[in-house]
Amino acid sequence: MDIIHMKTLIAVVEESSFTAAAARLGIAKSVCSRRITDLETDLGAQLVNRSTRSVVPTDLGRDYYHNCLDILARIDAANEAAKCSSATVSGRLRLSLPIAYTEAVLAPKLQEFACTYQDVELVLQLSDKRVDLISDGFDAAVRIGHLDDSGLFARKIGVTQLMCCAAPSYIERHGAPRDIDDLSNHECLRYNNLTSGSEWVAYKGGKEVRKRITGRFSSNSGAYNKRLTIAGLGISVQPDFLIGDAFETGALVPVLGDYQFPQGDINIVYPQKRNMPASLRTLIDFLTDK
Repeated sequence: MDIIHMKTLIAVVEESSFTAAAARLGIAKSVCSRRITDLETDLGAQLVNRSTRSVVPTDLGRDYYHNCLDILARIDAANEAAKCSSATVSGRLRLSLPIAYTEAVLAPKLQEFACTYQDVELVLQLSDKRVDLISDGFDAAVRIGHLDDSGLFARKIGVTQLMCCAAPSYIERHGAPRDIDDLSNHECLRYNNLTSGSEWVAYKGGKEVRKRITGRFSSNSGAYNKRLTIAGLGISVQPDFLIGDAFETGALVPVLGDYQFPQGDINIVYPQKRNMPASLRTLIDFLTDK
């Protein structure tokens, strides 16, 4: 299979017709049909259902269609990036970044980018609040976890794993929770920016479990909750990039090891793909590669 076959599938799915897709691509209908048949043969899977009136993608075909769109978009971006040398990458980029992730992970990468592309001015706003990129005048933002269907484009730059943890001093005084229901008997440190609110979500045996937690402390700062946890003031759920160093030193230890807490993608989001400034395209590719 090659790019031509992918483009042919995209045209067929979007036009719902071999005839219309062939006209769009400037090829014969028989060639269009043969390309899809060859693609299905190579994959060993049916991508479209054919009828006398229309062509409809199968579930697998629709997934493959979306993957083809993503692959071709990446190829286009790579081609555009190759046209731009570092000497032409310049201008001002205004970015909205999450505080803890920037301090723990992004800071050295942005420093490397700034040293490599010295004609780019980076204006950074560190906040865990989700801004409106267009109305607030941002070129891009880094977001962790679920992405709302806001019409923004996104590129994945990482993954984070949430972990339930406590300080050894807390466990010495209060013991470790036996299971997630036992959290009712413990002091839990709440993170106000969780989309699930005061509920902690976890998985055991493939099943989702939810537990409403209570405690004296809550904040919108993961770093502050980390400090409280290390001080032995409660149990918290934290992203691995924030507490990895505390695990290494033994300042924190995992609890509820039988449960899997959610994993979240880390994406850089931006409002447009066409006519994107070379500086932003270069930054996105830089962070993706790193």
